[in-house]
Amino acid sequence: MERMDQTEPVCGALNVSVLTDRAAMEAIADDWRALEQRCEGGLSFFQGYMWCHSWAARFAGGAGGPRPFVATAWCAGRLIALWPLMQSGVAGALSRIEALGGTHTQYSNLLMDPDFAGLSETIADKLLAALVDRGDFDVALFEGVPDGSALATMMARANSVATVRNAASLLDLTGFASAEAYVAGLGKLQRRNRNRRRNHLARHGELRFSVVWPDDPAFAPTIQHALHLKRRWLTETGRLGLGLSQTGFGDFLAGLEGDRDSLSGACLSVLETGDRIAAVELGFLHGGHYYCYMGAFDWDLRDASPGKVQMEMTVCWLIDNGIATYDLLANPAGYKESWSNRTIGLSTYTIAPSWRGRFYARGWVATARPALKRGLEALAYRVRRLAALTQGLGCIVLLA
Repeated sequence: MERMDQTEPVCGALNVSVLTDRAAMEAIADDWRALEQRCEGGLSFFQGYMWCHSWAARFAGGAGGPRPFVATAWCAGRLIALWPLMQSGVAGALSRIEALGGTHTQYSNLLMDPDFAGLSETIADKLLAALVDRGDFDVALFEGVPDGSALATMMARANSVATVRNAASLLDLTGFASAEAYVAGLGKLQRRNRNRRRNHLARHGELRFSVVWPDDPAFAPTIQHALHLKRRWLTETGRLGLGLSQTGFGDFLAGLEGDRDSLSGACLSVLETGDRIAAVELGFLHGGHYYCYMGAFDWDLRDASPGKVQMEMTVCWLIDNGIATYDLLANPAGYKESWSNRTIGLSTYTIAPSWRGRFYARGWVATARPALKRGLEALAYRVRRLAALTQGLGCIVLLA
């Protein structure tokens, strides 16, 4: 065993086990939560117990559905690493292993106890061995793996090459002493545009901003309303939202935990104008990091940019509450660039032990799917342009 620094705990036998059902996950709930507290930061919210157990309770375990595959490493009775995965596929079909939560999970990662950093390579090798030896699969797919993360390091040890590159946009809030300082630091044009949007939206009624937590009776119905707004936006803009359309997704989100005292877990940023919700954003707080998970706005108020007004108010609330990062998540976009000041690279990795898995990894994940996504995005853009043209022609006909 490698010599460790004297400040690091000494580990005797390193034991690895794989949890394959919710009961086993529940049995280590306290250990899991304690580990994630030691691993705060590092884009690891989606590997926390609350997210993983809530998702498994809603979507896993059914006939033909995904099944938990949670690899854990223990030292002297202490949980020191956890890799929450799931397995899907039936006999005769492609069997996959991926991050627990699938498309709903935004970052693939694992929890690695920083107190045992000197054993990180040994732990990684043990977890990889557990995956290969106990996971009967054609392909293991890890999407949205942050550069420099514990999982990225593990994939390098597994000789897995990144097949798809992406990036997450983040706004570092640590440089702003207050919300007023943040606003004052904006360019003159930015401040003028933001004031104009607020004034325009206020014509529909007095603006009110609030943060709603899961213990508020309004939390669950507001989640459902936000999904309704988001789905209308998808329809109006010709976009697809497979994760949003999954049965039970609204109930899953409404059942997430959050705590206003510790500023952790799920919360809703709600902007109202008069007696209607103009925009709402579901976010997650963990270790001073805020994940902007889902934003939605009233389509009928789109000319007043209610989503942008809500985002500014949310950022100001985060600054005043000492949050370090506003994370706009993956998939760069023009509006994200205007709200962020740094990016984190993301990669997709695959491990494919079978020919079917290699065909899926190389043919679909690395080639066909990105091309299809680009085609759908181009089609959605043409649909939006056509809709705008149709509206314009309609106005001409009405005026004629």
